Amino acid sequence: MLVSTTLTGNNESILGDALRSVVDGVDKVLVVDTGVTDKSLDVARDVAGDKLIVRSFPWRNDFSAARNFCLDAAAELGAAWAVAVDTDERLAVDFEALRALLATTDADAVLVDAADGTYAKERVFRIPTRVRWTGPTHEAFGGGDARYARLPGATFSELPKSPEALRAKFERDVAILRPYTAAHPTDPRWLFYLGDSYRNLGRLDEAAAAYEACAALRGWDEESAWACYRAAEIRCSQQDYVRALDRCVEGLARHPGVAELAWLAGFIAYRLGRPRHAVHWARLALVHGAYRGHAEETRRIAFRHRPALYAAPYDVLRFALRDLGDTEGASQAEIDFLQARAARLRK
Repeated sequence: MLVSTTLTGNNESILGDALRSVVDGVDKVLVVDTGVTDKSLDVARDVAGDKLIVRSFPWRNDFSAARNFCLDAAAELGAAWAVAVDTDERLAVDFEALRALLATTDADAVLVDAADGTYAKERVFRIPTRVRWTGPTHEAFGGGDARYARLPGATFSELPKSPEALRAKFERDVAILRPYTAAHPTDPRWLFYLGDSYRNLGRLDEAAAAYEACAALRGWDEESAWACYRAAEIRCSQQDYVRALDRCVEGLARHPGVAELAWLAGFIAYRLGRPRHAVHWARLALVHGAYRGHAEETRRIAFRHRPALYAAPYDVLRFALRDLGDTEGASQAEIDFLQARAARLRK
C-alpha cells in the first residue's frame, strides 16, 4: 500500500493543492494535525474523501519528531511506502512509474528533484523505516546511512513565501539551531543551516563563522565543500578576496567535483588582477560543469548554483582572455557564454 503523509497546522489556503498533487496516485492520504484551528481538515476531507486518515501530533518545535511520527503512523496503517508532501509543496510524479520502481528497489527512500534543478530531497520512504529523521529543523534522514533511488522526471515545487514569512522562518531556525549546535558541536549539518539562517538574515560575519566551522569538521564532502562556497561568497561580498579564494581552494579539497567553487575562484582571481589564473580556474570549472562537462558523473545530491554550471565560467573567460590580449579566444568565449546560457534556460 502506498500512503501520502502531510503535516499541517492552519494551512487551509494551501493544503488542498498539496493533497491534489498526490491523491490520485496513492491508496490512503494521511494528514497529521499539529494544532489545526482553521478549516484545514475540512479541506483535506473535500480533496481526499474516503482515502483520508487523520492523526494528531501536538507541535513541539521539532520537525524530525513530527516526520518520524508520520512514518510510524503510515506503518500502523500497513503501508509499504509513504510519499511525503508538505503543505507548501506540489509533487509532479508519474505514480505508475513510481510503483514500478518501488517494486524493484532496495532503497530506503526515493529522491525527488526540485523543479528548478537546484537540489533533491527525500519524498518517498520505505515502511517500516530502517533509518530515522534527526535534527529539530533542516532535519536529516538516515544520518548518511540511508540507501537512495531516484525516479527520473519526478519533481517537486515549493510555494514562495512572503518576505515577512521568510524572516520569521529564519529567526525561528536561529533560535532552534544556536542551542542545538552548542549541544552537538561535532555535527556539521546544523552548523551549515545555522550559517544559512544567519546569511538570510544579513548577519554575514556570524554566517561565515558557522559555515567555516561546518567545513572544519570535515563531514559529508558535498556539504563541507558547499559550506566553503557559502563562506567564500560572503567574503567576496565583503571584498575580502584573499580569504574568499582560500575558502574556494579548501572546498575543492573537500569535493573536487563542485564546479561552482572553481568558477568562483576564477571570478575572484579576476577581481584580484590575475587574469591568467582566472582563465585556469574557469577552465577547471568547465570540466565538471553541466555544459560540455561531466556534471552528470559527479552524482551530487544537492547544493547547486546553476549559472556556474553553465555560462558563468565563460563569462570569466571572455573578460580574462581579452585582458590577456587573446581576442580570438575572448570572442569564442563570448559565443560559448551565450550558447551555455541558452542551454541552461532550456533545462
